[in-house]
Amino acid sequence: MNAKQVQKFVLSYLDSTGCQLIEKSPNRITVKLSPKADRSLTNRPFYWSFVDRAGVDPETMTYGWSFENPSTEQGSSGSLISYLMTDNGRIVQEDIYFGSRRLHQLFEAVRQEGRCVTMFEEPSRGRLDPLGSQPYTAWLGVNFKVSFECDMKREEIYGWGISLATGIIDENFLETLKDRKLSSRLPSNVHLLRNGLSLRKGMSQLELTMERKLKNVDFSWAEDAERRRQDELQRIKHYYAPMLEAMEPSVQREELAIRSQQREAEIDWQYRPRVSLSVMNCGIFHLPGIH
Repeated sequence: MNAKQVQKFVLSYLDSTGCQLIEKSPNRITVKLSPKADRSLTNRPFYWSFVDRAGVDPETMTYGWSFENPSTEQGSSGSLISYLMTDNGRIVQEDIYFGSRRLHQLFEAVRQEGRCVTMFEEPSRGRLDPLGSQPYTAWLGVNFKVSFECDMKREEIYGWGISLATGIIDENFLETLKDRKLSSRLPSNVHLLRNGLSLRKGMSQLELTMERKLKNVDFSWAEDAERRRQDELQRIKHYYAPMLEAMEPSVQREELAIRSQQREAEIDWQYRPRVSLSVMNCGIFHLPGIH
């Protein structure tokens, strides 16, 4: 990510969390965090615990963030922090760039808060009958990550969706959402169709379909990995077996045998082929039409 892309991402996060933008220039912003953003970014659990117990209005922090290229003195992940005292309070100043701790923290906040969302497609203006009501179908959208692992690793992302009204599965659902304008608010003149599937049933259908798909992939990589695993295990045995046979029973022999077993276990874990499936994030997406 270049500086412009980083700035665009940060501004999008601040807008979505309701932060107050005090000042903005081409390469710098000053922002007063919203309570939601402050909880996620400032690492003040004791302060927010006090606010929640006492019921007082919170005083959120103000940051001055620069998006220019970092100086070489800051290193690859560090970020120099300074403080500016003003009539309105203290402003924490720091640089945000790709690789900085603050940007990594923002990524993590977005990932945690966006793991499960409910969104509605905004209808095109001018096309709605002000006296009518447009039907919306609920879709369960899930981003699956499939990892093919051995001594090497390959990952694939699948963005699938299933209509909770009819059970139809769209394997290109992620692409379907890319060009749609979504909002967390229910649009006017819209009614939601009744679901025929529960969330649990919809998720189960997606998982079964994914399982059938994975059973048909090319597993030649796993066969190659298994051959490498057996070769490595044989090398370990050929290395340790003569030494163990030549040694009399002793503490040293027991230690050598344990070392041999540990090395075999490491080789087994490293080379044994395996496939893992995980859910990166998901959401309920209400889209116009009957699907």
